[in-house]
Amino acid sequence: LMDFETLKTNLKNYLKNNTAFKDYNFEGSNMSVLIDLLSYNTYLNSFYTNMVASEMFLDTAQLRDSIVSHAKELNYLPRSYTSARATVNISILPSTSVSSVLIPRGTSFTSRVGSSTFSFTTAENIVINTADNDSFYRANDVFLYEGSYVTDTFVFNGDQSNQRFVLSNPTIDISSVTVTVVEDSGSSIIPYSRATSLFGVTNKSPVYFIQPAENQQYELVFGDDVFGRSPKNNAALIVEYRISSGELPNGASTFVSDGAIDGHTNVKVVTIESAASGSVAESIESVRYNAPRAVATQERAVTVNDYKTLLRVQFPEIQAINAYGGEDQDPPQYGKVFISVDIQGADGIPDKNKAVYYDFIKTKTPLTITPVFVNPDFTYIQVNTLVRYNVNVTQKTPEEIRINVQAAI
Repeated sequence: LMDFETLKTNLKNYLKNNTAFKDYNFEGSNMSVLIDLLSYNTYLNSFYTNMVASEMFLDTAQLRDSIVSHAKELNYLPRSYTSARATVNISILPSTSVSSVLIPRGTSFTSRVGSSTFSFTTAENIVINTADNDSFYRANDVFLYEGSYVTDTFVFNGDQSNQRFVLSNPTIDISSVTVTVVEDSGSSIIPYSRATSLFGVTNKSPVYFIQPAENQQYELVFGDDVFGRSPKNNAALIVEYRISSGELPNGASTFVSDGAIDGHTNVKVVTIESAASGSVAESIESVRYNAPRAVATQERAVTVNDYKTLLRVQFPEIQAINAYGGEDQDPPQYGKVFISVDIQGADGIPDKNKAVYYDFIKTKTPLTITPVFVNPDFTYIQVNTLVRYNVNVTQKTPEEIRINVQAAI
């Protein structure tokens, strides 16, 4: 890369080779100012051209918006924030005689992790029709998701070809997005579902697509009456989604109702599984690594690398994964793919995660292949270290050196 001084020297040498400037004193004349100006302009153009060229390719781009734009060309959707999820049992004792109790979608509960307070909400309506012998209405194995719900509203303008529907919050958990289209002055209310490909999508399918936008945001794309139904002109688009705090609420284990549920204040919450699996948006280095590999899989698992890529992209809590064919087993087990996973905050993979991962990957495997999740084997190493150092070449204390050595190991 040409720096300012190198450019300036080259210009002076070029002029000195001209007989008219052979003995010219560049440092003591006004010509030096003009040379500085030309060198500075050349340097800025060189720097700008280098940056533009770098941002044109996925391998060299540095700006997140550039990397996401290249990933979009590969039909890769960078992973969003993911809400931490806890499993609880909820018991409600009505103050009066009732036939059922409703726990509405979005019912909030509070939990603390350290000195921070987080809000958890239910993701669906839960109706309890019968009470136990002690008159409590109980809902078991209820999922609570960290975060609060936000609503964005748009008006669809069919005459505007470049209209965009960019969701306002960058910490959205895209798995929670729900879209409702209100048409004909409110007389027609149509729920739209998310589509991830064009397979099975007709001109009448009420679907929307999600794609990345600038500033770590996401935008919705609706059909064009060829692939997917287009909303009518002046239709209201109501988009509801959950915003997340990422991994900060992981470990939350005690939950308290934020108020009355269906008018009842006697609410007890028992935690079955503490909050886990919360994560922040995918890093730019992860997008750079995963985007080419995700497009190579084409949403199907054929090779062992396909299994690893699909699971890593879908589940951010996976920190290590390996897959191998059943023919490598002793004795061989043909028709199976064995997958070993280690997730954050646990040794190996809990049974509930195995079921979720299986349901996800099974839809992408050939009919004759059965995925099997197995627990990983761990090797634990105990390191005994004796450190010798020269007290004449360091100002660190023995404790500081001990901490540095432990961190390095």
